[in-house]
Parts: sequence; C-alpha cells; structure tokens
Amino acid sequence: MRAFLALLIFALAYAQEIRVSTIVQGRVERLFVKEGQRVKKGDMLVMIDPTLYSTQRESLLAQLKAQGVVLEKVEKDFRRYEELWNRGLLSRSEYEDWKGKYEKELRNYESLKAQLERVERLIEYCQVKAPTSGVIKRIYVREGSFVNGTLTAETLLTIEER
Repeated sequence: MRAFLALLIFALAYAQEIRVSTIVQGRVERLFVKEGQRVKKGDMLVMIDPTLYSTQRESLLAQLKAQGVVLEKVEKDFRRYEELWNRGLLSRSEYEDWKGKYEKELRNYESLKAQLERVERLIEYCQVKAPTSGVIKRIYVREGSFVNGTLTAETLLTIEER
C-alpha cells in the first residue's frame, strides 16, 4: 500500500498543465483532438483559417516585387553617380543625394521583406501543434469559433503533461 501511495504522489507531482495558446486571429477551421485524448509532441491540435494572413502575404509579395524594380533602377543610377564621384566629376551634394535615395529604397525593400517574413511565420502559427506529449485536459474553443490572439495570447486548450 505504501508503494502505491508513493507512486501516486510521484505521479501527481510529475503532472504539469501546459496551456496551448495562439498569437494569431481567425476562425477555428478544425479541431484535431478531443478532451481526454493522448497526444505526442508535434501532433496537430488546431487549424486556424490563415486567409487573413495569406491575403497580406499576397499583397506584400506584390509590393516587394514592385519595390525590387524601383530598388534595381535606383541602385543602377547610384552606382553610375558613385563612379562619377570617384572620378571627381560629381559634387559631394549630388553624390550624397543619390546615396540617400538608394539607402531609402533599400530600407523600404528590407522593411517589406521583414513584414513578409513576419506574415509567413503567422501563417505557420495557424497550425497549432502539441508542444509536448500528454493528455488533452480541456478545450476552450470549438470549430467555427473566432480567436483573437493578437491582443493577448488566447488559450486554445490545456495539455496535462505526464
């Protein structure tokens, strides 16, 4: 009896509740689990509709393409003016103007790339996977419900880790 109680106390001390949250917003498209179900680390738990982020990605891809064309032209012009500057055929102010234009367009391009990377990560986050193995203890959402994890991380479910 003592061994059983010791084992029970050990099991209770070992159990830990993990909150699975999201930082994205959207409609819960699909729940892959039920309460009481055992899951392994990496198992798909919830799919949140990525449409909002997919639309943003398409817009950013178009902007990035257009900005790439602008950057390429401004860089070509800047390199030409830089060569003139190096040969002493251009004033410092003209050179600095072209350098400033090029750096501005480069910053715009890099900013769009960073935004695109962020949106692509958010699309990945729409696939909520188990961070650990355990048993689904409680589910707080259902298919069709809306989650808004952009204000504060929204708890979707809890897993009791064992």
